[in-house]
Amino acid sequence: ASQSLFDSRDETEQVPTQLAAALLYPQPKPLPEFTLQRSDGSTLTRADWTGRWRLLFFGFTNCPDVCPTTLATAKAAIARLHAQQPSIDVAMSFVSVDPKRDSLDKLGAYVAFFDPKFEAATGSAEELLALTRALGVVFITVPNGAGPLDYTIDHTASILIIDPQGRLAGLIRPPHRADTIAADLVTLTQRKP
Repeated sequence: ASQSLFDSRDETEQVPTQLAAALLYPQPKPLPEFTLQRSDGSTLTRADWTGRWRLLFFGFTNCPDVCPTTLATAKAAIARLHAQQPSIDVAMSFVSVDPKRDSLDKLGAYVAFFDPKFEAATGSAEELLALTRALGVVFITVPNGAGPLDYTIDHTASILIIDPQGRLAGLIRPPHRADTIAADLVTLTQRKP
C-alpha cells in the first residue's frame, strides 16, 4: 500500500493549538526591559514575568466597566482552572495606565478586592508608554471636566498572555468568558514549548 503525500508530516512542523478564546501569535514576542512599581512598593521588571504563564491587563481603578468586569472574569477563570487542574500555576497582573490618580495604596486595595494574589503595578507615564507601545496596547486620556483630574481613559480591552519565557504569546479579546479562558489556559499550559 502506498502512502499519500498528505499523510506524511515533517516532525518539526508545529500543529496549531486549538483555542476557544485566545489568539496566539505565530512567534512569541520578547518583552522589552521595563521597571514598574508594584502596589507594595517593590520593583517589577521583565525578569519577574518569567517562570509561569501570566495574564496581563492594562487599565485604571476609576474605570467604570471594562476593568472591574475583566478582573472579576480573570478571577473566575483562574478559579475554574484550579478546580480542573490544581497544579497549574497562572498569575494575573493588572498595570494601571493612570499613575496620576492610582497611588500604590489605591491600586493595591483595588486589585486585592478581586483577588489578593493578583499583582498590581504602575509606573511613570514614560515607562508605561514604552511598555504599552512594545506590547501593542493603546491608552488615551479623554477629558470629561474642567479640572486636571477630570478625565477618563480609553484603553485596549484585551487580556495579554505572557508565556513562562517572559514573552508576549498572544491575547484574549473581549467579550471575556471565564469558562473559555480557563479552557484555553489548560490547553496552553499543557502544550509542548
